[in-house]
Amino acid sequence: MSYLILGPLEIHDGETEVALRGGQQRKLLAILLLHGGEAVSSDRLIDELWHGKPPDTAAKALQGYVSSLRKQLGPETVETVGSGYRLKVAAEDVDARHFEELLAEARPLERGPAAAKLHEALALWRGPALADFAYNDFAQHEIERLEELRLSCIERRIDLELALGHHGDLVPELEALVRAHPLRERLRGHLMVALYRSGRQADALDVYRDARTVLRNELGLDPSEELHALQRAILDHDAALAPPPRVALPGAARESRTPEGRKLRRPLLAVALGLAILGGVAAALVLTPGSNKAAAIVVPPNSAAMIDENGKTIESYVGVGRRPTAVAVGAGGVWVANSESGTVSRLDPATGKFVDTIGVGADLNDVAVGLGSVWVADGNDGTVTEIDPSLDQVAGTIPQGGRPTVAPDPVFYVAVDSSHVWATRGNQLLRIDPHTGQVEVWAKVGNPTGLATGGGYVWVTTQSQNLLRIDPRTPNNVAKQPLAAEPIAPVYARGSLWLIQGSEIQQINPISLAAGNAFHVAGGPSSLAAGNGALWVVAYNGSLTRVAPDGGETTRLHVGKKSSVSAVAAGGGSTWVAVSAAG
Repeated sequence: MSYLILGPLEIHDGETEVALRGGQQRKLLAILLLHGGEAVSSDRLIDELWHGKPPDTAAKALQGYVSSLRKQLGPETVETVGSGYRLKVAAEDVDARHFEELLAEARPLERGPAAAKLHEALALWRGPALADFAYNDFAQHEIERLEELRLSCIERRIDLELALGHHGDLVPELEALVRAHPLRERLRGHLMVALYRSGRQADALDVYRDARTVLRNELGLDPSEELHALQRAILDHDAALAPPPRVALPGAARESRTPEGRKLRRPLLAVALGLAILGGVAAALVLTPGSNKAAAIVVPPNSAAMIDENGKTIESYVGVGRRPTAVAVGAGGVWVANSESGTVSRLDPATGKFVDTIGVGADLNDVAVGLGSVWVADGNDGTVTEIDPSLDQVAGTIPQGGRPTVAPDPVFYVAVDSSHVWATRGNQLLRIDPHTGQVEVWAKVGNPTGLATGGGYVWVTTQSQNLLRIDPRTPNNVAKQPLAAEPIAPVYARGSLWLIQGSEIQQINPISLAAGNAFHVAGGPSSLAAGNGALWVVAYNGSLTRVAPDGGETTRLHVGKKSSVSAVAAGGGSTWVAVSAAG
């Protein structure tokens, strides 16, 4: 069993990832991991699990989480020690400990082998350390310690590569690192040397001037004597700064450079950060607000990006689970369903920051918010999962008991109205009572391509080029409207139904079912959301387009070849897109 914390928490049993259900269970495992085989009292675990405000049932809930961990990780993995618990784990089974071992192994080596060893160490990083728990108090010290070790490792590796003549290769990475860590003078010194040796003396001196401005404005300090001496050496063309002969580096694993959860301050920062740190595998979101001149903003795959309500500024992005497929806003959060991870990521709707991960354990396809809960379509599991947003925990699965013994038809879509939860399961529309979990087959709908509620009806689009309007009060009361092309992604907004039909966004009168306005969207629209006074469209070419319902000016976000915007949602003054690596 191996435990990975240099990124989101993952557990692997050999080559198989172990999916833990529930944010609290994952948090418990992380707390025990950080205590490195030491016993932790139940009182302390309860305090850290519930941020000092435990419910009356906390002790019983803790016992349940421990029992679940034992079932999934092995009965001997979590030991009871007095009134607490201890995780039996060897140091070599934790990636962070392995990282530190590789750092130690690199110290006595010659430059080339040492640089290769440091690349091997950095390759263990899959994102920010303990990314799932970036805002939990129990993880802060270890996150800061590991981040400092990572930066020191990067600085040492760059030292070695500069000495081996790789200054030209390092400039883009160093520019991004300086922007991300503007107060680290060692990185600025590295960038000055790399630029000077690349024949860019003026740019090297600009780096020093920028350092002086930033340090004075932020800290009220001047650059260190070392940095000042380097500036003088550059001005004097000191022979000691002459580039050394280039020496090839030994083969080594290359580090994964994914700055998940990093706040974007300005477009140019994001360009450099993406091109250098993400190594070209990130999703390149290019903002074009009514102009042909685009400022490139790079967001990594498996992330969610927060965009202002006018579609003109990407305000932040944060790493989520693997292959995010759906987004919903409400119940105090932004909820991202991650199909491949089988998790739901919760983000703060005000800041865009990561809050928690809830394990569901299915190939999730859709998510909706309403009636006091978050509802998840569990794909081929044939179920709907209810999440309690007050606890960030799974409250139940419908039908109860989870997946039946005979594989059911998949649940691909879920929606909520004022009284019921609605889901498509195979060729059926289900009506679910949120209080009792009772499930009724409400209508046969064929092969669905989308589901929505609004205007007093339930709406289903189908592969047979039909729009279905379904009465939520009377079973099998279905009005069918044939369309010229296969409709997908219906949404109800501003008294109309909107859907994608071919290359157009089509308005539908909810009473007569007659077609109204239509707006062309380039790139093959594939998903649609409404909110913040506009329609938001994801296209197959990897673009996100804002469409004013009156046909007014639009804005567009374009995505790079190796990635795609996979889902969109809007509400509360922001719009959210999920970015998934291209298949």
